[in-house]
Amino acid sequence: MSSDSRIQTRAAVLTAMFALALGCADFERGPVAADAGALPTDGGGEGDGGGAVSFASDAHPLLTTGCQSCHRNGGAAGSTSFLLTGDADADYAAAISLTDTSNPSASRLLRKSSGAGHGGGAVYGEGTPEYQTLLAWISGGAQP
Repeated sequence: MSSDSRIQTRAAVLTAMFALALGCADFERGPVAADAGALPTDGGGEGDGGGAVSFASDAHPLLTTGCQSCHRNGGAAGSTSFLLTGDADADYAAAISLTDTSNPSASRLLRKSSGAGHGGGAVYGEGTPEYQTLLAWISGGAQP
């Protein structure tokens, strides 16, 4: 193989890798909040004051919409411990391991969703209704 064809092949491979990386990037999540890594000491939030929030009907749809594209087998975050399948019963086990009902706002699930130490950036910032729903679910005891 000639030197020119090797250069062209490498350029084509690099271009394809760049296009793939750019296509997988999610630019709509926004920057990580400046205080996203700070652990709250308030004992947790109080949620939105509404009725009981369940995993299956309230939290799970948010996780499948906001997280499952990367946190699934074969996804960009497929090598992490948080993997979603789309099945609420199976996904409950993954989500409950990231919650702290004694200090809900310090739960790893909420911290990651707001961007703290999350490679995908902020998925649901603290002021969003989605974040508040997840907080209400954890504050209510993280029931299935």
